[in-house]
Amino acid sequence: MSVELTKDLLKMEQSAGDGYAQALVEGDILVPDTKPDISRILSVDGTVDITNKEASENKIAVNGVVNFKILYVSDGGEYPVYGMDASAAFTQSIDIPKAAKGMKNDVKAEVEHIEFEKLNERKIGVKAVVNLLGKSRTIFEIDALKEIQGIENLQVLRESVSYQEQVQSAQSEAIVRESFELSQDMPEIKEIVQCNVNAVEKEKEITDGKIALSGLLKTNVIYVADDDDYSLHFLKYEIPFTHFIELEQVQRDMDVEISMKISDVYTDVKNNVDEERKILDLEADVQMEVALNRMEQKEFIVDAYSPSCSLSLETQKIALDQIIGKNSSNTMIKETLEVPSGKRNIDKIFSLNGKVFLTDSMLSDGKNHIEGVASVTILYMPPGNNIEAQSFSQEIPFRHTMDIEGAKSDMEVETELHIDDIDYNLINPDQVEVRLNIGASSIVRKKVEKEILINVEDTGETIDISKKPSITVYFIQPGDTLWKIAKRYHTTVEELMNANEIEDPNRLVPGERLFIQKNVFHQF
Repeated sequence: MSVELTKDLLKMEQSAGDGYAQALVEGDILVPDTKPDISRILSVDGTVDITNKEASENKIAVNGVVNFKILYVSDGGEYPVYGMDASAAFTQSIDIPKAAKGMKNDVKAEVEHIEFEKLNERKIGVKAVVNLLGKSRTIFEIDALKEIQGIENLQVLRESVSYQEQVQSAQSEAIVRESFELSQDMPEIKEIVQCNVNAVEKEKEITDGKIALSGLLKTNVIYVADDDDYSLHFLKYEIPFTHFIELEQVQRDMDVEISMKISDVYTDVKNNVDEERKILDLEADVQMEVALNRMEQKEFIVDAYSPSCSLSLETQKIALDQIIGKNSSNTMIKETLEVPSGKRNIDKIFSLNGKVFLTDSMLSDGKNHIEGVASVTILYMPPGNNIEAQSFSQEIPFRHTMDIEGAKSDMEVETELHIDDIDYNLINPDQVEVRLNIGASSIVRKKVEKEILINVEDTGETIDISKKPSITVYFIQPGDTLWKIAKRYHTTVEELMNANEIEDPNRLVPGERLFIQKNVFHQF
């Protein structure tokens, strides 16, 4: 009987590799004609937008923009603080061995550090260090054997592997609009100095064909009041929103990852019924990257033999990123910050901003040990009349441990940090207690390599065991399995277990003896 092979086309994503690079973004920022001259810079913050990413041979070419938000003091202006926005483009390559044109690419970017200086009354020089983490993925196809027929006494070893496969990636957009009316004790708005908006996912519900996303826009607004002193005020709002994403391939059992960023924010001030400028209209454009992932479990034939005939085997190596576990958790950080020497004391805080950076993520048995740094910037007014606004920044190191079942030290972990909430309590004019609720999300992966069968041929040669001794004593070696022993001595695992009264084939003790007859095995 001729050999009949049934094959299964396996199509899966494989990691081609990852890489890290830093981009130094430099530029000069000019003050708009509508703004007064710069006397002193209070703060410069920045976020990154990746505008394009394309893989070529052994690298990813990245184009991006750093968006800067600047607060400054002007001696010649009427207001205590002025704000302006600017941007600087950059191009950077990330070296990734085995990357090639046409591959899928993921690039994550964050501003690690910003330096700034006043060049003159109308110009600011900025330098930003941008961290870039790139990953390239390729679609791997292989004709794997599913069934083998036509071989006498064929023995087949199968192994099952579970892995995550990306089914679809898509983009979506939500326009969130909201109107706020200031409370009665708040003064009217003269001008919006700065508006920072951050999107946070709260919950998502997945049904066939649709994703219902519930989120929050965390909004911080600094404004100049329409009063005699043009006093400075800080507003903090949370805007809930719901967005529906329709995708034909999404199913309720899939894992859905959504990353959000704010691309544009528009504000407008209007009068209320009392003709007071106390209504703030806000519109935010939320851009979303959606990834649909499905857990797949495939069974592969990894080995085959026949006790009675010789076979020629052809194998091929495959590599999979197997997801071991994932988890999300939060940690609360409290730290008392002191006003640095040389700075005026605090009378009123009008802005508190924070960023969080991952410095290390280490796995042990079932744990992910996270280390990071939270960078906090406080903008405030000192006591007294005609006093200029002040600012200072401080870094707060922290540690957090997250449970991830199945995690081991030799596995890979990907961890992301974000600030869910930030608040403060002014203890005295020299000290501020800062409270940060930091969220962490981690995925643990294990690289799995398998040799799988892609072809089997009967060589036509029979196996002659007539010259073998009637009894062979075999001592079990470390790493032995019943499959390996049975294949080596031209028998079967079933015969081996029955003859030696072995109940658990996975429990072999090195050094233990096996008495092997030509077709009968005894263990004692």
